[in-house]
Amino acid sequence: MRNTIIIWLLFTITILSGCSNANPSNEITDTAQPLTRSQIDEIITATNGSMIQEIDFSQVTKSDPAQQADMNEKMRHLGEKLNGKVTIENTNIVIARVNGEAITASDWYFEKSWEVGKAETRNKRIPSDKELFNNLIKAKAISSTARSLGLYPPEDQVNAYMADQRKCLEELKPEELTVLLNTWSVSEEEYLLLMRDCYTDSLANVNWHIYLEKYEDHQEDVQKYTVKNPQKIYDDKIMKLVEEAEVEVTSEGYRLGISTPSTPNQNT
Repeated sequence: MRNTIIIWLLFTITILSGCSNANPSNEITDTAQPLTRSQIDEIITATNGSMIQEIDFSQVTKSDPAQQADMNEKMRHLGEKLNGKVTIENTNIVIARVNGEAITASDWYFEKSWEVGKAETRNKRIPSDKELFNNLIKAKAISSTARSLGLYPPEDQVNAYMADQRKCLEELKPEELTVLLNTWSVSEEEYLLLMRDCYTDSLANVNWHIYLEKYEDHQEDVQKYTVKNPQKIYDDKIMKLVEEAEVEVTSEGYRLGISTPSTPNQNT
């Protein structure tokens, strides 16, 4: 349980993205209707209920020494990759915009460090820069859609989630996080600040997902598939957002070797 909580704390955006291996489809079209204030509040309350939960810390058990050593080594490996790259300064460098939503240098370095590190520790194929950039495009396309619906996380929702994360860190005092922050060369407060945008995108993702479940009629969509698969519908909706997204790579992005994706809606 303990390791599950820590992974949730560290990498919410990765866990919640739910859009890896999505298959493209042009069949589904969204007909978003304006939401009322009460509907928006209902969705945000539902997200908070699923994302911000009371944890009985007395029931959280420690890992055995072998598991702890393995987790520490993985966090040390990640911290080394993040050090000097995922920084407060790099959060101010915009490398691309997706429907106006900024992707920063810190976003890029975090995505690359996390995914490459994960592949290395699992002896899997290292994803290409194109695949990594597409992950960030997906996250920002969802955030921009949430914003258009009035579901972009308000400050009080983000602050409540951040407070929950801080409480977990203070109560658990995870050894692996200490290893990560030491090799990353950031403080706990800097870590939370650096993760704020990731957490915000995660909340936007969940807000949008709950909107789909509550206010979109999927019956017509389901009938288009031989197998009724809600996740397939969700994945296709994300791919549709990506296909329609306006993506602009900045000069800073090109300097990092990032290329504009080969989609109809792209700017140079």
